[in-house]
Amino acid sequence: MFKIAIPLDNTLSFYHRNPFTSPMFAIYTIENENKRVTFALLKVIDNPWDSTNKGEYKKCQIQCACDEESSSDIQHITEHYAILHAVGACDYLLADYYCDNISQVFKNAGIKTYKVPPFIHKVDMAIKNFLLGASLASTYKHIHHAS
Repeated sequence: MFKIAIPLDNTLSFYHRNPFTSPMFAIYTIENENKRVTFALLKVIDNPWDSTNKGEYKKCQIQCACDEESSSDIQHITEHYAILHAVGACDYLLADYYCDNISQVFKNAGIKTYKVPPFIHKVDMAIKNFLLGASLASTYKHIHHAS
């Protein structure tokens, strides 16, 4: 069994912007027994930084476009670690895109990130995309371009 975290918007759909700015996270368990894979919602958790920040972010934070100065500012970097209070026990984070600082936070915490395509909005489809993608990636030894 392992756990995945999924950033959610206020309608409980997949949040496609910087997960650092998502209102909440869904935590799911994934189990694989006898070649049968099941997933179940464990809990939905408010984003601790979103609660502290009252949901107010600069446009650059939402779009993962912080300038070089703020990206190297120690306070800005440490703010990203607040997300671990919600997703720190997970093995994977499913995300569309994320800033370098959040990427480093997850790497330091041992959480792998999995890219979800921008056209997926339903959480169950994001999970199925992850399961199929991770399964295929671990099965094939060599993938070559057809040209």
